[in-house]
Amino acid sequence: MTEVAMEKPVDTLPGFDEAHFAAVLAQGESAVLTAKREEAFKDYVNIASPTRTDEEWRRTDPSLFPIADMKRLPNLPQVESLPESPWDAEFDVVIAVQADGFAIMHRNGTAAELGISVLSLAEAAEQKPELVNEYLQGRALPANSGKYEAFNDAFWNFGLFIHIPEKVEWEKGMLIRYQMDVNDSMLIPRMVVVAGPQSRAVIAEHLESPDTVRFMAVPQRELYVAEGANFKLVSLQEWGLNSYQITNDWGLVERDANLNWFTLNFGTARSKMKFGSDVAGPGSAADMDGLFFASGEQHMDQRTLQIHSSPDTYSRLLYKGAVKDTGRSVYQGLIIARPGAIRVDAYQTNNNLVLNEGARADSIPGLLIDADDLKCSHGSTLGNLDPEQLFYLRSRGMSEHDARQALIMGFFEEVVDRIPQKFIQDIVHKNIEEKMEK
Repeated sequence: MTEVAMEKPVDTLPGFDEAHFAAVLAQGESAVLTAKREEAFKDYVNIASPTRTDEEWRRTDPSLFPIADMKRLPNLPQVESLPESPWDAEFDVVIAVQADGFAIMHRNGTAAELGISVLSLAEAAEQKPELVNEYLQGRALPANSGKYEAFNDAFWNFGLFIHIPEKVEWEKGMLIRYQMDVNDSMLIPRMVVVAGPQSRAVIAEHLESPDTVRFMAVPQRELYVAEGANFKLVSLQEWGLNSYQITNDWGLVERDANLNWFTLNFGTARSKMKFGSDVAGPGSAADMDGLFFASGEQHMDQRTLQIHSSPDTYSRLLYKGAVKDTGRSVYQGLIIARPGAIRVDAYQTNNNLVLNEGARADSIPGLLIDADDLKCSHGSTLGNLDPEQLFYLRSRGMSEHDARQALIMGFFEEVVDRIPQKFIQDIVHKNIEEKMEK
């Protein structure tokens, strides 16, 4: 009897099916981008949508994200300019992103003089197709991508490609400002950064929306840090309290290079975020710093991966968070040492403040070690403010409110002090103060 091969059933997220994908392609793009999208869509429809039975989603119900209610924004058009912000003067290039378009604004000629390419993905596919073909959906992405990685690959509606040439030092770098104000819309940003050998650069992101606007963001970033390069990315997320976010970010760090990554999360009603760095060449290093504060009914789920696929590599992670009211946080961290990754030095720290009954923080650190002759460890803490420290400050004349605020500020300061931009440090301090006042 001849067996008949059964076709695997198609699995699509609500509203993002074959017809929607055909409409995306109908907007028209270069052959490079069309081929990339088509390849991604084939993966997307064959990857099962996440459920509560999946370990990664067990503590964050996928149904918390109202995808069926959201309408994907059309591919954002590029415009000449958009209103400035007080922080723009700190950077050489500013990219402003709004629901009706984006602008790449060169504040001076520094980027052009240094040969730095700051392009939309559409421009990059026309001007540098070989680089886009190599790095978009490239080696930084995991082999077993999930549903939302493939979703972003297929449906992204705003794309950036940044290429920093060899030995270039971009001191002031670039700011990307996202400001969303359209209800029931979905922004799906994609950013690819290629930092060439021995280059130095910094990019900052600021994401915000009004609390009254209900929308969803599904970002994905690919970071390629070539041999001997040093790249910093600072991402400050202040989406409004009626928004949702699912993020997947990946970095690949080559020989003797360093990636320094800051993720600072205060907004959204519900968020699910994954950050992974692969130190893939001898002497490479990744420093991953983060902080978060969930108040009210916020739910923040963050997963980090420190991957070591080469010997003689280093990674350090420090994530600090606080929860109050009925806020909830989930932190899942994993250090992975692949076969042959000897003489690895990796450490993971997650510290959490639970500021009242009814708030909850889950911390699940882990190790997956397939090599020997290495040093990999993790630490995790959960607790309220130290009553002895509170008593000490109050005995010196501080009110209980001021004493609590001082201790919470001090708890986060280890991360804040490392942020390279002073104005972002100030915004972080302001967010913490506002969270404590509510």
